[in-house]
Amino acid sequence: MNGLYNGRDKTSHRARIPSTSGYSVNWTSPSGLERKYSLDIGRGIFTESYTGAGVTISLRTYAHRSLTLVMVNELTLSRENTSIDVSVKIVLNRGQESEDVNFYKDSHGILHGETKEAEYPEIAPTIRFYMLTSASLEGVETISSGLTTETFVSLTSIDVNKTKAIFQYEQARAQFLGGTLLSSHVDGWNHMWQRGRIDIAGDITISKMNYACLYYLMSSLPLTPNRKEWPFFGLSPGGLAHGVENLDYMGHVFWDQDTWMFPPIALLHSDIGRTLVQTRIRTLRSAQLLAKRSGNEGAKYPWESSYTGLETCPAEPYGRLEIHVIGDVAMMMRQYWQLTRDVELMVDLSGADVVWETAKYWAARSTYNQTDDTFRINGVMPPDEFNFPVNDSVYTNSIAALNLLFANQLARFLGKSENETWSNISSKLLILYDETLDFHPEFQGFSTYRHRPKQADVVLLGYPLMVDMKLSTRKNDLMIYEEITSTGPAMTWGMFLLGWLELDNVTKANELYQKTVANAQEPFLVWAEYADGDGATNFLTGMGGYLQMILFGYGGCRIRDETLTFKPVLMEGSNEMTFVGIDYRGCSFDLRYSDTEMTLNQTHVTCGSVGLSVRFNDSGAWHSLTTGIPMTRERQSFEIKNLR
Repeated sequence: MNGLYNGRDKTSHRARIPSTSGYSVNWTSPSGLERKYSLDIGRGIFTESYTGAGVTISLRTYAHRSLTLVMVNELTLSRENTSIDVSVKIVLNRGQESEDVNFYKDSHGILHGETKEAEYPEIAPTIRFYMLTSASLEGVETISSGLTTETFVSLTSIDVNKTKAIFQYEQARAQFLGGTLLSSHVDGWNHMWQRGRIDIAGDITISKMNYACLYYLMSSLPLTPNRKEWPFFGLSPGGLAHGVENLDYMGHVFWDQDTWMFPPIALLHSDIGRTLVQTRIRTLRSAQLLAKRSGNEGAKYPWESSYTGLETCPAEPYGRLEIHVIGDVAMMMRQYWQLTRDVELMVDLSGADVVWETAKYWAARSTYNQTDDTFRINGVMPPDEFNFPVNDSVYTNSIAALNLLFANQLARFLGKSENETWSNISSKLLILYDETLDFHPEFQGFSTYRHRPKQADVVLLGYPLMVDMKLSTRKNDLMIYEEITSTGPAMTWGMFLLGWLELDNVTKANELYQKTVANAQEPFLVWAEYADGDGATNFLTGMGGYLQMILFGYGGCRIRDETLTFKPVLMEGSNEMTFVGIDYRGCSFDLRYSDTEMTLNQTHVTCGSVGLSVRFNDSGAWHSLTTGIPMTRERQSFEIKNLR
């Protein structure tokens, strides 16, 4: 459940609620039927089915996409004629009793739950919620006399607001009786897919991977904007269904959300991107408190965040040293601003305060070195968690500089004065560079012989940070760090692949593809943190990195201050790629391309926007896009801007 955590300070973890929907089939009559399990990611339904002898038995499970508080189990028994007796025994795996929640009986059919231990009692109390469950499917169900098809249902509705839980339960019940419960759920998923997705023609394996990654990410995200009394709390590496104590990062929110999951979501579903941005606005006061406790001004976002927004990382020294997350948060704000120009979020909803407060932190945290007239950031842990503490992590310093630059850029746009201290520090922050080997050392004292990075680190300077550098430097960063990086978590190799595409080395990029997708586990392509299946389950971080590899690698998309640029390349094995529903500055458009040509089609223009224009690489002129009228050209680089 979104936001439901139990445990004091650094033991905080997702609170486990005993399952009311973990049904499975124990036996069937007639027996000897063929059993299959299927996950329909287009419609968001998991099905256990039995067929044969003129009988079909289906047990469907789904989290309703529109009635987002409701879990549904539907058992459908079908027979070709009424002379066939059909029965099934259903069992429910509730799991162990919850050690996280105390339950009390409320009114009829309603359980009142309360977490046992508040995360930080001085900030927020224990969490109360309500659960309404219909009659169980557990036991033997038999098709009624005279019927050829009959469906039985079990509903569970959970929320912190009792009235809302009851209301959605009653809605679900009414829809079931009216025969629209399943179809309304499917309509919700159809709406999502129609608004934003990636289609690949020519290779069903790649196509399945794209849909699966987007499906698992979207399954842990809300369909509607934030509720003030119970907002979305953030994407954790394992999603909503994982994160019990001491497993799957305990459901905490890391840089994984801001750096790895946010970009593909925001590009295809900017409204949900806005919801992710708001998770960091919600916890700004906690971040300010953490900065104050560390002896600095501004906002210090925690390495791991749960309910309160204070530090919940259970191990040292990550929360103390891995401060690049502060810049990662600001980078997400910057990308969202570049994509949307959402002034309301920045001004009325305090988004700009996140940017300015994080800039204050970097200004306080950096130290001036008079010898070479530079600013340094010492004693940190970079994304490469194998090596710490280090001075002048090239990633940390680079993202801090971008944070400071964006803070002033945003101030100018909103009619405020620039902060000269921020300008000075951002221009003088030391960005390590080895002139002899023409590459970026990861930190002071880094040696390609002694140090072995854990994961993508320096290569992130090229993307997503887009630090200005020579092409030869970018190439050397890729070559050097690819050679010495360990097996790495799931998102690592996609960033190397993306970098080689940036340098037009498609052959090298294609060679890395299988290494990139090795973490996807059959049969349903759920990613593990590591290729051997170890680490976090349902590793959304890796899936976000994969989708970035497709959109920003093969699609060549780059989010810039005033334009959105593309350099599309066809994936090996595919004959056509389509990005449906790219959102930019209040408009949406589709990009479809083959090996030889590409087509742009503006599909939506928000009221108040005047649409988009495009400039192709083979022409210096800007061309207005007209909604519903495709524009086809030879496949090439191009840029998009808003006409305003």
